[in-house]
Amino acid sequence: MQPESLDIRVMRHLIQAPLSKAELSASLGHKEISGHLNKIIRELLQNKTVEYTIPNKPQSRMQKYRLTDKGRRLVAKMKGDKRK
Repeated sequence: MQPESLDIRVMRHLIQAPLSKAELSASLGHKEISGHLNKIIRELLQNKTVEYTIPNKPQSRMQKYRLTDKGRRLVAKMKGDKRK
């Protein structure tokens, strides 16, 4: 069994509540925001799996990320696949 990829782990954390990059990093057990986490968040935003909580100000220090409906469906599907 392979470990979960970072994008899946990020989505699983975002299912609970919107989180900032720093909060995400801490919840993943990292000491600081890594370049890999930044890359994953950009990819999730581009795929429309994750969205900004303040869409008009993407650079805001108050910015957080939340799952879109598409992201919630993906997480639900992963949970269903795990039970099999």
